Amino acid sequence: MTVLLGQILMPRKCRWLFKRHIFWCHTRNGLSEMTINVVHPTSNLSVKPNGFELRMSLLFAALFMPNAIYLSFFPLWLEYKAFTPLQISTMLTLPVFVRLLITPVFTHMADKSPERVRVLITICLASFVCSLFLFLPLGFAGVLSVVLALAVVWSPQVPIADSIALSGVRRYGTNYATIRMWGSVVFLALNIVAGYIIQRTSPAYAIPLMVVGFGTIAAASFLTPKLGQKRAPAPFFRGGKDNVLRSAPVLFLLVATALIQASHGFMYNFGSIYWTSLGVNAQMVGFLWAIQVLAEIILFRVYGRLFSNVRVEMVLLLAGLFGILRWTLFAFANELNLGFISLGLVQTFHAFTFGATYIALQAYLANAVPEEQASSAQGLSVFVHAIVMALVMLSSGPLYEAFQGHGFLAMIIVSATGIAFSFKFAASVKKSTIKPAQLEADLTP
Repeated sequence: MTVLLGQILMPRKCRWLFKRHIFWCHTRNGLSEMTINVVHPTSNLSVKPNGFELRMSLLFAALFMPNAIYLSFFPLWLEYKAFTPLQISTMLTLPVFVRLLITPVFTHMADKSPERVRVLITICLASFVCSLFLFLPLGFAGVLSVVLALAVVWSPQVPIADSIALSGVRRYGTNYATIRMWGSVVFLALNIVAGYIIQRTSPAYAIPLMVVGFGTIAAASFLTPKLGQKRAPAPFFRGGKDNVLRSAPVLFLLVATALIQASHGFMYNFGSIYWTSLGVNAQMVGFLWAIQVLAEIILFRVYGRLFSNVRVEMVLLLAGLFGILRWTLFAFANELNLGFISLGLVQTFHAFTFGATYIALQAYLANAVPEEQASSAQGLSVFVHAIVMALVMLSSGPLYEAFQGHGFLAMIIVSATGIAFSFKFAASVKKSTIKPAQLEADLTP
């Protein structure tokens, strides 16, 4: 692979031909079978901001702080507040619907803004203010209102940060996976620390930890590198009459990855609650969430060696198969007497069900979409993923109430459908009429 994800995705056999700050990589790789034209990092698009990698790494680390608490311990806090499974499912699912409506709006605003960072700073500050309302003694309607408000300003943060990071990939040859990895590292560490704190106190401490996370995001947003509005061309395709964001390959890929990712929805809503019902204490629950992220980090580091010559649909096939096995084992964890160690081993499958799926998607989008649409592409991705995730999460409440852990069996169907769409993606790539981009001397949009 080329500079797309730096060394982590670079194939061993590449033929480089340098000409006028442009290099050509003739390779058969996991994202396509075509000649890829990429802007050389030394192009005069813009001067690389000082400490670009460090500042983006700090941003991603901050972005995943409240996410670690929200995903792992916010459901326990809701249960601690005596909300019913249906109310918990509603409060965790409705924000996903808000996300799918709002995120594309903010990402489009970011693309149109003279500076994407201004939009990012605004929504990061707003999310911190919204989180403070969780300290109030609120009932169901009050908590739901706060999480819906949070969804408006929290959801677009990672997509906009991704678009800035991927601009660094195109302009300066930045290693995206190394930057993104620090979000996973913080997620892992905070799960362990928060699990320790909550086990020795109560789930009530999940809220102060979340608020600290949002405050850290607000502070880190001011350190985000400013790149301006000038954009680099997309390596694979050029916009124009053929809108890449509406092309069959992109849409089929988004649906396939959305389904595989959405198969996690039941676990995201009721994983912590289910594991505690199996006798796992809060601290060990934190470790279970941390284990999956550790597996994800390792996958980020070795993805290139494992998948540099593997087609996208085959990566998604593997991810879907691991998902089917993962949800089957979780569904029968009680019958199989799976303890903490066994559950932890199953959690390592996250490296494939999430990590491989995520990297493959980001790699393809980085090459398939013009940079002037980079934030919009991330917004479209969030939109499609959120629709599917919301439907799965909305059904998880009734599923858990009726079947408890056996509700994981429904996630097998979701994973299998994702596999089917990955092969639809492969077929659409062969039929696509969109041609590779022709690089231009004038790199302004």
